[in-house]
Amino acid sequence: MASVNQLEMRYGDRVLFKNVSLHLTRKTRYGLVGANGAGKTTFLKILSGEVEPTSGEVNIPKEAQIGVLKQDYIKFQEDKILSLVLKGNQVVWEAFEKKEALLSKGELSEQAIVELSRIEEELRLRHGYQAEANAARLLEGLGIPLAAHAKHLGSLSGGYQLRVMLAQVLFAEPDILLLDEPTNYLDIFSIRWLEGYLKDYQGILILSSHDRVFLNRVCQVILDIDYGGMKQYTGNFDHFLTEKENDIVQKEAQLQSIGKRKEEVQRFIDRFRAKSSKARQAQSRVRMVKKLEEEEKKWEVFPTSRQYPHFYFPHCRPSGRITLAVKGLNKSYGEKSVLHEISFEIEKGEKVAVVGANGIGKSTLLEIVTECREQDSGTFRWGPHVKTAYFPQDFHRLLDTQATLYDWLECASKCFHAEKLRQALGAMLFGDMEVRKKIQSLSGGEAARLVFASLMLKEHNTLMLDEPTNHLDMEATDALIEALNGYDGTVILVSHNRYFISQVANRILELQEGKTLDFKGGYDEFVAVHERDYLSEKVPNSSKKKEKSLDFESRKEERRKVARLKKDIQKCEEEIEDIERKIEKINEMLAQPNYYDVTPQDKMQAILKQRDMLEIEKQEKYLFWEKMHEDLDF
Repeated sequence: MASVNQLEMRYGDRVLFKNVSLHLTRKTRYGLVGANGAGKTTFLKILSGEVEPTSGEVNIPKEAQIGVLKQDYIKFQEDKILSLVLKGNQVVWEAFEKKEALLSKGELSEQAIVELSRIEEELRLRHGYQAEANAARLLEGLGIPLAAHAKHLGSLSGGYQLRVMLAQVLFAEPDILLLDEPTNYLDIFSIRWLEGYLKDYQGILILSSHDRVFLNRVCQVILDIDYGGMKQYTGNFDHFLTEKENDIVQKEAQLQSIGKRKEEVQRFIDRFRAKSSKARQAQSRVRMVKKLEEEEKKWEVFPTSRQYPHFYFPHCRPSGRITLAVKGLNKSYGEKSVLHEISFEIEKGEKVAVVGANGIGKSTLLEIVTECREQDSGTFRWGPHVKTAYFPQDFHRLLDTQATLYDWLECASKCFHAEKLRQALGAMLFGDMEVRKKIQSLSGGEAARLVFASLMLKEHNTLMLDEPTNHLDMEATDALIEALNGYDGTVILVSHNRYFISQVANRILELQEGKTLDFKGGYDEFVAVHERDYLSEKVPNSSKKKEKSLDFESRKEERRKVARLKKDIQKCEEEIEDIERKIEKINEMLAQPNYYDVTPQDKMQAILKQRDMLEIEKQEKYLFWEKMHEDLDF
């Protein structure tokens, strides 16, 4: 158990959060959410001891080990990959180091033999002799093959180096695990593996992520930083969104009810204030108005820190029917072949997601067709009237860090119309005071939005996007999805964000070793097929093959289990609806104008307690409902 009490964090006059009090329990997976700049990373740094809060206290047992996903991999370029992961468990690593030092001395003294015996016992108790196998398993789960484990960290790309650091913190098996954006630079298969690993984690897990699918599948509790504070919601991310909306609706209903009551009382005061016979009653009503104003403060709806940018892409003359034709494309880096005989055609208006494991050549493909990189062989041809725009994964290379936002955008877009430039910057949430600041001061999300502003000022009918959501918060991602769904042109995108792909793509192009799978359909359909392929040899008939392999009784029992689960799910849904009706009835009763005045205090407390108990029961039912759905999907 760990806790924070009356935590407050401010920078100058800006308050990130205040009055934050939480109890954090073992075997609970917390998702930390909030807008960019809301204080998620700062909160994690306060828990790890890296940052001191302005006020309040963090209570973590002294013996508790805290694991933090670090991004300082630059310091370890010469370290062997497997050794770096093993260093995550400092006790085991130091024991091996001491053992090796003793054995290197040749003949051992009696004292050295006793010390070696002690080390051996410590390694046995801490499962030290399974350490290398466990570390290797973590690395392979995160997509780093066994053949690479003996190499130096510097031999990997930056994305894979971050995976090694993630493996290191997981290997430590800390009591408290703090992960800030752990799915960045992970491919879909590694994300799926990480989900399974974290679900089995026995300590306190707190993770920050913009990947809502990941949050839904992993987290049991959501910690929402907003309105200058933090609120806890039991359930996954989708459930949190519903509950937060319900909270706002309830607050607005309460404020409306109090407002009506105030108006009634104020009318009485205005009417009878001058009459001596009613003066005493009028004065009593004045005190009542003050009480109602105090009550209003409790239900006040503060401005949210979440902001939605507005993406818009200009209309342009449509392209011909075939937007892009690729034939026999090949590309290698040294001995490593990343693209092999790639051929496909993309038609006007299609929204194509290019997916596959990291290092398979997705970004390389986009770089080749945008002429940022040359292919080894093969051809590609853009169709008639195609005008392209490109958002590269390494978009920072496009920016001049010493330029102001306004000057860079004017130069990059070749638009010299001040009103249009300011309109595009405003749509990306840059106010009048910000457009003259230098690009070097921007966060990753702000820099990404600036690059999008340049795309919004160019004419195009084909958009190519390489990991466009890596630095965008959920609000910006939702706004981008809305704009792309309304875009008449063709979209070719690379992304590891499953929610983003599922909301945009209507065709999936999967790059595999030496071949390409072209899937005409949305991402959810692709996942259903891919997961079958992941478990068996053939894609289209995998379900039939599985069914044939089962004998009659097994299939009958499987059908019975599915039927029971569906029946239990339906019953659970009915129970949830019944609980929600009861809660709604209580809320309607509490919202009556004079209810607080005429209801005795003990009865009011009993009603509020009943509502709290119903809320707890509802959360438990939702968790049970979610578990049954997981069993059904499995």
